[in-house]
Amino acid sequence: MGLFIFSNILYAFATLDDVKSPGPVIAAMVLVNATAVLLVLKRPDPFPLLLTSAVVVTVAVSTLLVAFQLPDVGPPGRASWHLGSNTWMLFFLAMRRRPGAAWLGYVLMAAGTLAWSTSVGRGVLDGVLLLDTHAAILFVGTLFEINLRRSARRINELGEHSVASAIEAAEAATSAQIRRRRVRELQVSVVPLLERIVDRGPPQTPDARLQYATAEALLRDGVRGRSLMMPKIAAAATKARERGVEVTLLDDRGQGLDSGEAMVRMSAAIVAELDAAHEGSVTVRLAPQGRPIAVSIVTSNARDRVELDASGERVMSRKA
Repeated sequence: MGLFIFSNILYAFATLDDVKSPGPVIAAMVLVNATAVLLVLKRPDPFPLLLTSAVVVTVAVSTLLVAFQLPDVGPPGRASWHLGSNTWMLFFLAMRRRPGAAWLGYVLMAAGTLAWSTSVGRGVLDGVLLLDTHAAILFVGTLFEINLRRSARRINELGEHSVASAIEAAEAATSAQIRRRRVRELQVSVVPLLERIVDRGPPQTPDARLQYATAEALLRDGVRGRSLMMPKIAAAATKARERGVEVTLLDDRGQGLDSGEAMVRMSAAIVAELDAAHEGSVTVRLAPQGRPIAVSIVTSNARDRVELDASGERVMSRKA
């Protein structure tokens, strides 16, 4: 950008003796340099329509300002610097996904140039000869933009496929890890009881049957209330069941609360209700996401209902 602005200033002032009036040429140089800065601003693609319009208008206006100051006879030489500068602005406008607007700007630049060449008696051919190389530059820029966008689209598709594959691999690894953890849990809590049945037969005493019933309840909790199976809650549920309390843990949320602190508060509230129950039933339910009540704890014996929000704070405690 610095070289672009410097070259415009250099050519504009170096050719002031070759033009009819320096004022319009200097004004065109300032306008072109100011507008070119817009093309390097951080803006989303495609280039904003308002800025695109500013570039196209600048091309048209600067062409009229400079063209009608060029000499009527002889080659204009470097005095026609505006054609190259405008073409490069249109080149980068096409690169910013506005090729149609870039060609519109070129048509306006060509129209202004041909209007000048015919008005001073140079004819259409002289005007076309001034424009042909610039058309080729803009054509190359348009092709480059098309190929670049096509390559970028392919790269993005490959990136999306890679991300999707990584997600699938991570999900598979997580599922495998969960399965291994569940197997280890079963080995600790269930396998010894099953081996005892194989060695000694079905449980005969009430205590033994209670032990098996408690183990079965923990397995059920792991399936139906997975997000509630925190160590303190599991231990409190086991003790409550050993006292004859019917405990039901339900996870309709599929995940814990919003934060670790919320989970700690939820665990404390659930454990308090389980420890206080000596008969009847206690039902703990994690509600689906999006509801104002995230956790509900219902105790049948005292007919109490405790409700918590997603942060684990108590919303209300009332008679059920």
